[in-house]
Amino acid sequence: MPSPSAPSGERPQDAEETDLQRRILEVLDSRHLMALATNRADGWPQVTLVNFFRRDQALYFVVARDSQKFANVTKDPRVSIAIGGGAVGPYSLSMAARVGEVEDFDLIEKLNRTIWGLPSEAGFAPHPGASSIVLLEARPEIIALVDYSTPPGDHELVRVDQGGVMRRVARPAP
Repeated sequence: MPSPSAPSGERPQDAEETDLQRRILEVLDSRHLMALATNRADGWPQVTLVNFFRRDQALYFVVARDSQKFANVTKDPRVSIAIGGGAVGPYSLSMAARVGEVEDFDLIEKLNRTIWGLPSEAGFAPHPGASSIVLLEARPEIIALVDYSTPPGDHELVRVDQGGVMRRVARPAP
């Protein structure tokens, strides 16, 4: 995601927004398995686990071209994503995102270099069960960072603009 400084003409991020962005990026960079919820053609939701990695403001993952996941996001690119759990830390993420196929060869080459540069302990190990795969990109639009360090879990909500800048969403007054 972009640096905390805002382009000219935009309100700069304050220290709290910068800290919130840092915590979100830490969660994304410390985990490589996400639950991806898509909308099936019959109206039922489908949730599946997929391996992912982050580059800038997007999440990338591969699926089989003949999979239900790919058919679902081709018909309706809106997805929900959940990332978290484990001993990595008290935070998890819930996201609303849009998914599309990556068809730009130059971007695919850059992403390949990113994948090849990931250390083996990073845990990124895609494994679609087909010989024909597709690279997908999820662009988060709304992110909820949930902090479970003090039950029942506090959350911060942000919107991500098309430039990748995260802005805190004001909480309604109780």
